[in-house]
Amino acid sequence: MTLPGPEHDRPGSVISGGNQIGVRVEVTPAQRILSLSHLSAIGVPPPQFIDNAAFGGFDAVGLRVAQTAQDRGFQLRAGSALLRETKTALSDNGMRVLDVEVVKLHPGSSRADWSAVLEAGAELDASHLLVTVLDDDYSRATDNFAELAELSGEYGLRSCLEPMVFSSVRDMTAAAKFVLDARGSDAGVLVDALHFSRAGSQWSELDAIAPDLMPYCQLCDAPTDAPAADHNAAITEARTDRLAPGTGALPLVELLRRLPATAAVSVEAPSARSVTDPRGWTADLGRAAREVLKAAALAPSPAS
Repeated sequence: MTLPGPEHDRPGSVISGGNQIGVRVEVTPAQRILSLSHLSAIGVPPPQFIDNAAFGGFDAVGLRVAQTAQDRGFQLRAGSALLRETKTALSDNGMRVLDVEVVKLHPGSSRADWSAVLEAGAELDASHLLVTVLDDDYSRATDNFAELAELSGEYGLRSCLEPMVFSSVRDMTAAAKFVLDARGSDAGVLVDALHFSRAGSQWSELDAIAPDLMPYCQLCDAPTDAPAADHNAAITEARTDRLAPGTGALPLVELLRRLPATAAVSVEAPSARSVTDPRGWTADLGRAAREVLKAAALAPSPAS
């Protein structure tokens, strides 16, 4: 399955990036895909999560298919009943899979750590693989990432690196450089509204990245847009305490206006309600996200 996006819809010619990081590609504007990230209700098994997302008006889902002692998620092994039920839910609801997650690159990472996630992504016809880096050895980390990006391509997935202040790649500038240093991989960079603000990032950093490197983004909201003062607090907020888009202080409309018009939007907003009322929370997230998308469509461009 192919989702509209800068990596698939390339009617324009490749031009020099100028002051931008990466290769700039002219694209034709298209309606944004609205997806729901599994972290928004991580306790819900994939088939029910897909049903809830469809009920909430989403076009697609992101699925957490890595399950280890450290990672919450659901293993979708080839031939398993859960995989069959997940595919049926996708078909019955007319849904697609935007991304699968998560591969965490750490000092001991190897292909054996990635294979289950890649295989599940291919089975689900996902478009992207979400990757984080937890290895401070830059040379080793970029080599591993390059290998992962090449391998994920063989499974029909485009790797996208998500920077976070509590990871080894903290912000968008560092992420874009990391991707390009990884032996010329065709990977992308995922901008998350919360992590962007917590890193203290500026719009100039985002504007310096070529649009083709940003195929999708993650939205949520928070009480403040201030940089993170404590890493542990930032981890807790990111994993369990986010607000619905448009209900807090994050500059979501401005963020969307600076991203490619074809960039898909994934809503990632875990909260207490995602545990106690996942279906209701999903419906609220869908309504809130559509309001933000509507406001972004009506807002003037950054250049005007």
